[in-house]
Amino acid sequence: PTANDHTGDFDGQNFQVDLNYGNKIGKRGGFYNITWTSQFRNPTYRAGTESGNIYNAYNAIEKRALNDGVNFSSLFSNINTTPNSQQIVNYIHQYAQNVNYFTASQQSAIQSTSIIQDIKDANGNVIQQGLQSLLNFDVTNQELAYRGLDRKDFNMQVGQSKLNNHQLFANIEVPVNDNWKVYTFGGYSFRHGTSGGFYRRPNQSRTFTGLFADGYLPQIGTDIQDLSLSAGIKGNLGGWNIDFSNTYGQNSFDYNIQNTGNTSLRFASPNEFDAGGLRFSQNTINLDFSKKYDVWKGINIAFGAEHRYENFKITAGEEASYATYDVNGNVWTGNTQRPTDFFGNTLPGGSQVFSGFRPENAVNKNRQSVAGYADFEFNFTDWLLMDAAARYENYSDFGSTFNYKLASRVKVDQNLNFRFAGSTGFRAPSIHQIYYNVTSTLFTNNQLLEVGTFSNDSKIAGLLGIPGLKQETSKSASVGFTYRIPSVNLTFTADGYFTKIDNRIILTDQFTRAAVPDAAKVAFDQANVNAGQFFANAIDTETKGVDVVISHNAKFSGVKLDNNFAVNLNQTKRVGGIHSSGLLQSANLENTYFSEKSRIYLEEAVPRVKAGLSHNLTWEKATFYLRNTYFGKVTGADIIDANGDGVTEFNEHQQITDKIITDVSVAYQFTKNVGLTLGVNNLFDIYPTKNLTASTNNDQFIYSRSTSQFGQNGRYVFTRLNFNF
Repeated sequence: PTANDHTGDFDGQNFQVDLNYGNKIGKRGGFYNITWTSQFRNPTYRAGTESGNIYNAYNAIEKRALNDGVNFSSLFSNINTTPNSQQIVNYIHQYAQNVNYFTASQQSAIQSTSIIQDIKDANGNVIQQGLQSLLNFDVTNQELAYRGLDRKDFNMQVGQSKLNNHQLFANIEVPVNDNWKVYTFGGYSFRHGTSGGFYRRPNQSRTFTGLFADGYLPQIGTDIQDLSLSAGIKGNLGGWNIDFSNTYGQNSFDYNIQNTGNTSLRFASPNEFDAGGLRFSQNTINLDFSKKYDVWKGINIAFGAEHRYENFKITAGEEASYATYDVNGNVWTGNTQRPTDFFGNTLPGGSQVFSGFRPENAVNKNRQSVAGYADFEFNFTDWLLMDAAARYENYSDFGSTFNYKLASRVKVDQNLNFRFAGSTGFRAPSIHQIYYNVTSTLFTNNQLLEVGTFSNDSKIAGLLGIPGLKQETSKSASVGFTYRIPSVNLTFTADGYFTKIDNRIILTDQFTRAAVPDAAKVAFDQANVNAGQFFANAIDTETKGVDVVISHNAKFSGVKLDNNFAVNLNQTKRVGGIHSSGLLQSANLENTYFSEKSRIYLEEAVPRVKAGLSHNLTWEKATFYLRNTYFGKVTGADIIDANGDGVTEFNEHQQITDKIITDVSVAYQFTKNVGLTLGVNNLFDIYPTKNLTASTNNDQFIYSRSTSQFGQNGRYVFTRLNFNF
């Protein structure tokens, strides 16, 4: 079908094959079940048309020289100290004449100067322009026409990434005798993804035009492997149900950066880099006991113990993926001369789009915890149930905690139940939040920055007064009811909930180099970043909400109809002040520690209202399905002049309006072994509200990147064929 947006065609094709086989083992109820899945997903393209400047006059002259076999970039390493500046000037004079769209005055200015840099007086005023000033004007439209290119050739790849995904899972259970069984289950998956970064345009210093005259779109390749394996034995001894098990899991995430370069290496740069990777592994041993006593209407008792071991590892990439090199091709130490572009800008190091993990980023950290729990469920009468549970846990890095839960169910009659619950909670910072650190290119406040995510024990964190992470604690309460009206096959369910989290961990906004103290500026320069961000226990929050579900079913004349309505109302907000101290209490730093943008992410970037109405009609061998989902309004995180009055307030954001998405499908079971489903998700090809111009990065981000409603892929048509043997 024709898409409603951007391409006028279709994209994002997805092909998936699922295979499942199971059988019995022996005659005591043993079994095995094996599932294989392979998925091949193409990307979607939701960028607009690049509207920014792409080529300057120097790029145009450089191209004419390249056509004649002369590569300007081979004539100098650092333009400020090159000994052959006159040769470069002469070549520019020669090939500028081949640019036929330069005006007479532009040609005259170029031909009449014999210097590259401007000449300035003692006060810094330009008294004679050099070629760097004269050639720094935009010629994008003319040069696109000359090169036979279009602005869309410089688009980012915005949308769904390319993905190949393969998974294998198995579940096996074998009885040992009448009371005991051994079991194991687990799986392995491998995912290879490719996504695009920001286009490196030829008029930018991070693009080495000696190799990439038209720039390039760098690709972030990821190889993700997941491994899990559980094994145990369970059975009954003296009336107690016992389960002893061990579970191991591992996730690895390796980066392979492609179609890119380390600009500081110039001609010697490879175009593909091993940028290192992440690995998290966990091993858990559990021993659980449970028993039911025939006292009152039944008492269930359960208790157990757990030991958990965690390891987090960051592996450094190859040197060229993170290092900056000098004019001699050696790693820059801060004392040697760095290469520049023609305009005198130093060439950045590291693989463009994702700088590899450095040796100083590499970590190999462990922690472990031991825990014990007990759970008592009392059925005092047919109408009253109460449950009490407690858990003690001790972390090797965060001490111990004791938490509890109390719950109750009151059965007023056969059709009306009330339920109540209250609990406390404790969440130690994940080992990733404690030790993760990396440098990335991010689009922030309408500019591209090299942003470092630093661990809280780093030098930069200390210079800014960022405290070490500590645990989150919480208190929760909920109340709900279920009411059935059997005469009309109608069921109502409603639940209200409230959760307060103290010392909530958030990712801070970006501390820019200009805003930090001088000592931190030096550390920023040493890390080759323009800004830094950290995980921090910055705030306390409260979340409250209501879930309502209404279900109805009916049968008539061989037709079965199921109707379901669900709505969620929720609100999360910060309560109290920002947990800052010392240096962070200065206004410019505290507003970054927990910024207005961070507030939007927390409170308004996810719909506060979401509702769905679905209908499933079955008639003989056919099934018809219809669902409408309402997504409430959200707020964009960018601070922009949203109302167009020329004034940008500190809390002025674009509102992303509410939408309704319709999904339909038709299924037919030809035989008991063969079935076919045809369907359309987002039938009417609905997209989110488009960004205002200030948030689009030259029309590349047509839709908000900071909100979560229903995605930006548009209509999705699918078919599914099932075979059962």
